[in-house]
Amino acid sequence: MALLGTLASLSQTAASNAADGAVDPPSTMDQQVNLLASYSAQLRDGNGFTTGIGYVAQCRLVKSGSILVLQRYNGVGLTINGVTYAIPSAGVSLAPTSLTPGTAYNIYAYMNAGTMTLEASTTAHATDSTTGIEIKSGDATRTLVGKAQPVAGPAWSDSINSRLVISYYNRRPIFCQAGLGGNISNSSTSAAELSTTLQNVFLTWGDAASFSFDGYASNSTAGAVCRSGLSLDGTSLLEAFNIAQDPGAGNVLMPVSVTGVFNTTEGGHYVTAYVSVSAGTGTWGGTGTTGARCSVKGVIQG
Repeated sequence: MALLGTLASLSQTAASNAADGAVDPPSTMDQQVNLLASYSAQLRDGNGFTTGIGYVAQCRLVKSGSILVLQRYNGVGLTINGVTYAIPSAGVSLAPTSLTPGTAYNIYAYMNAGTMTLEASTTAHATDSTTGIEIKSGDATRTLVGKAQPVAGPAWSDSINSRLVISYYNRRPIFCQAGLGGNISNSSTSAAELSTTLQNVFLTWGDAASFSFDGYASNSTAGAVCRSGLSLDGTSLLEAFNIAQDPGAGNVLMPVSVTGVFNTTEGGHYVTAYVSVSAGTGTWGGTGTTGARCSVKGVIQG
């Protein structure tokens, strides 16, 4: 039996260590040597050991190309079922294969024959009473790491007005924006959605979301008012709104500026612009030029 003299020469896989269980009798001694070498290698790599109260989630879930990737963040560890494992340096990936577009999935990490793996599930998450880690409800072998909703394809989506991938751990502000590509007119005297092109679609863990509606509007009737506001999911209209009154000449450009914060529930939402007029026809400005048109923009956490 060859002697293993350094930690670097040890393998976490017992059978890959020196003793072969046949040449050096008794075989049980060789097997024990292999196991001890394996344990030492795990200790060396800080992988596969329970961590007591030091449970960790040093990761972020992001979209990279066409796949989701669980990346290392401020460390390498992730606690799964009370044991901390090292996240691979290349991360852990998940394709949207066979998933249903428009359905929000919780993304869980688990160990599959020693390999960290991701799964998408509609099963709700819950807090593990032992570790305090968010897990798949009823299954502590799955640790929650994110949420994602595929679009048609199916494909993952994380564009500026379609933030459908969020990380559970190490959340950060994510910018959203949607703008009018051309002028849109509205003559409704009650609040109505200005245009679906202004919708910012996103997922949330239930964090507050801050949005604004900015740009310019005019009214065909002298002295008439254009009202502009923000709505969550087309049902919750913010108290905050903007009133721009034509000075009396008709079709005078008037500034629009509304800012508000929405309290959200966990899951999928959208924020869009709602408008109305006191009389006449209001026109909200749009163009292909960013920064010179009406837009709805905001910040979510994920």
